[in-house]
Amino acid sequence: MSESVKIIENGLVVTCDAEAHIGSFAVLVKDDRIAEVNPSAAGLKARYPQAEVIDASEKIIFPGFIDAHYHGESFVLRNWTAGVPASKWHKFPAVRKALSYVHREATKDELAPLYRTAYFSALKSGITTISEFGFDNLDGPLLAACEAMKRSDLKGFVGIHNGEQADRARMQPHAAVHYAFVLPGEDDLTVYNLQTALRLASETHWPIISHLGESRKGLETTKRNFHRSIVRVLEEYKVLLQPVHLVHLASLDAGDDVVLGRMHIPVILNPTSILSKNTDLPPLEKLMGNGIPLALCSDWGVPDPFENMRSARLLARLCGAEPIPAQDLILMHTLQAARALHVHQDVGSLEGGKKADLTFLDVSDLRSALPQEHGNITALLERIIQDAGARHVSDVMINGEFFLRKGQVMTYAEEDLKREYREAVSRISEKTGIGQEGPDPDLVVHTDTPIIPLHNTTAPPVTSGDEHFEEGFRIVGTTGSLQQSPRKETKRANLPEVEDPPKPVRRVYGDDDL
Repeated sequence: MSESVKIIENGLVVTCDAEAHIGSFAVLVKDDRIAEVNPSAAGLKARYPQAEVIDASEKIIFPGFIDAHYHGESFVLRNWTAGVPASKWHKFPAVRKALSYVHREATKDELAPLYRTAYFSALKSGITTISEFGFDNLDGPLLAACEAMKRSDLKGFVGIHNGEQADRARMQPHAAVHYAFVLPGEDDLTVYNLQTALRLASETHWPIISHLGESRKGLETTKRNFHRSIVRVLEEYKVLLQPVHLVHLASLDAGDDVVLGRMHIPVILNPTSILSKNTDLPPLEKLMGNGIPLALCSDWGVPDPFENMRSARLLARLCGAEPIPAQDLILMHTLQAARALHVHQDVGSLEGGKKADLTFLDVSDLRSALPQEHGNITALLERIIQDAGARHVSDVMINGEFFLRKGQVMTYAEEDLKREYREAVSRISEKTGIGQEGPDPDLVVHTDTPIIPLHNTTAPPVTSGDEHFEEGFRIVGTTGSLQQSPRKETKRANLPEVEDPPKPVRRVYGDDDL
């Protein structure tokens, strides 16, 4: 088979490598990898006269953006959660019912189009690698996420929450889809399931996802159960010595930042969803002051790296931290995100030997006031962070092939994606009885976000109520089922009863037949 050779010329290349090169370089791609980044396209053309030449004039070329943590089902669920603080989700019947249906009742075939729409939206935002958290409901979420990731041609991770998912993941390996064991949340974390997850991660060589510390409540729960902070628990049980994805950690105890700084482990932050869900602000000043690498993720809603970068800058201001330079923000969604997921040997920067994952940003309407030839690269990047959005992503290359060209998805009809999205929203509304009245969802998300346009009908109403609801990210507990703990049932005692759907029973990590 003949070698595929491409030469990309005339673009402004942001390498995000150790040398942080930015300039008018030519990129040589051989098959699925970058072979060379060269100042001279003419030399490359002379050496490879049969190469396909791609003109990237008026484009800025980044490494493919990496979304280090995402809940794919949130692309649809945002229609109900938008504008409602996460701490209040259980008090709003429409939010509660939508979350409950998706996380407890939806089948794999119902979930697959939700993930598919989300991942193609991520592709249109310039994302080439994504880490999907998934959720704990037998193996349906895992199968749906894996199917959608393969169909969209993204690469990344899918979280494993229980025994069925672990079995299924072992039976269905895929070159582009990797797996990671999810530690139980603070309410369910025990010495047993923590040690079991560590053992299984060691046996499979899969990393661990620590989805802890998003709120002060989570920190206090861990301190009550373990008599030490989340970071100290992770340190004591040697989780921090494993390949681990540290998500959130917005709430730290005294000295935790010193531990993380000493080990130089990246922390994955979700600035846009922090602001939209009104969750606890991370201690950015401490994290940055201790030299802790920071990576960015979308977490909830619509994936948009540029919105995340702007939100990270706003968070720094709110937290009293130093302003984050534009080039550092870009690194947080590229090389540092790759390091946070332990895939930096293959992706995260444009340099020889790495996968040819590239995101092209059309700046023809941004550069007029600041031409590249003026040479002020710093000012240009600042302008990009200030003004650019997903709508400016024109082309996306993964493994040396284009999957987005001139803003259009190459492998799936966007009309079908829109239809599937509308059907998913209608299905949730019909199955839960929460209706379709209310404000248009386009009006309750940030302006650049509907990469794949939303349905034209109206969103379900959001009305207050007092019924209790478990958010649905129930991970592996110690009982092997989704039964509520006595402590949580006590909280419900004085509230109106809400009938829960049948709860599937699944094996926990560590069952003998895994």
